[in-house]
Amino acid sequence: MKKIFLALTFLSLLTSACAPATPLSPPQPDSVSPTDSSPSPTGRGDRGEGYISFIINVHDWTHPDESADILLQLVDLFEKYNVRGDFYFTAEITRELAENHPEVIERLKNSNMTISYHVRPPHPLYTGFDSRLDGLSGEELYQTLLDYETYALNPETGELDRSQPGGYTYVAQVFGRNPVVAPAPNSERVKDAAQKVYASLGAQMTLLYHEEGTKLEQPFEFVNGLLARPSDFSVTRVTSVDGSDRFWWNFVSDPDAAKYNPTKMLKDQLVEWQGQTGSLPYGRAPFITALIHENSFYRRGAEGWTSIYFEMNGAKKGDPLSPPYDLSAPDPSTPRTEDDKAAIFAAYEEMVAYAAANLTVVTSEDIVEMAK
Repeated sequence: MKKIFLALTFLSLLTSACAPATPLSPPQPDSVSPTDSSPSPTGRGDRGEGYISFIINVHDWTHPDESADILLQLVDLFEKYNVRGDFYFTAEITRELAENHPEVIERLKNSNMTISYHVRPPHPLYTGFDSRLDGLSGEELYQTLLDYETYALNPETGELDRSQPGGYTYVAQVFGRNPVVAPAPNSERVKDAAQKVYASLGAQMTLLYHEEGTKLEQPFEFVNGLLARPSDFSVTRVTSVDGSDRFWWNFVSDPDAAKYNPTKMLKDQLVEWQGQTGSLPYGRAPFITALIHENSFYRRGAEGWTSIYFEMNGAKKGDPLSPPYDLSAPDPSTPRTEDDKAAIFAAYEEMVAYAAANLTVVTSEDIVEMAK
């Protein structure tokens, strides 16, 4: 403990002597064009209280029409406030949009949004669907994962369809740029191999933790050539109301809706962060993750594909099922009411507007540039 204290004391003194109060602040551009692809943080307020990333996990291939609608609305929203969103696509929803809603792909391609990548069942990186990786040597594991990021995934069997492209490389092909982030869930051994695969394909960032876990004294960490996405805290789940872990968007119509307001959550956590020392801890502002799933805006309950790949206990998913998977399994999600959809979008917009005026809105692309 003494060594840690001395090291942190030295770091604090060094920071105060040699750097400005917020040393991670990137230079601010005079203006940002929606079609300018160069990474440049926007939406910085006078106080520069933190760096916030608006992350949208896009994966609802069972409701592609609704997914397409909300994605267009979100791009419009971010551009309205001159900030950027970070859209994490699976290969499956990308294929649905490319084939049935090419206008969404074109809208994103011609915007200044950031494109990232993630996986869902039955991809073998998803925990519970990884039996085909058991017993593989290091070289075999690497090649198998590379194949799954090169060829299409058969949603019914979990096997590869080598007749068409898929995975990370397909998402890159469709959007015309390498997705910046490529998370690698699973065991450390599998994660290590996957990170090396993604780095070889052009990814620049991975996840070591989900919504919080960044070290105060070392916000930028690299593993296998990839930057770990920094996140000191998130505006996603609420535990402060009754101790339960709940998504804020499921309570916008409740009598206690004000307690679940995401802008309130954001402000409260900023106050708590700055209250640790009375100023910015370690001379830096926090990295904040505001994560939501695109289907959360318009569906309630488990994702539409959940019952295809998991045993269902009412509305909750249980153990993973075995292939072949029933693609016609009943949809466990339900449509939200128009009032609920409007309330969720309004609360989300309020948070985006506040962040644009008071924080530095960044995407993974911007953070990679900052880390350099």
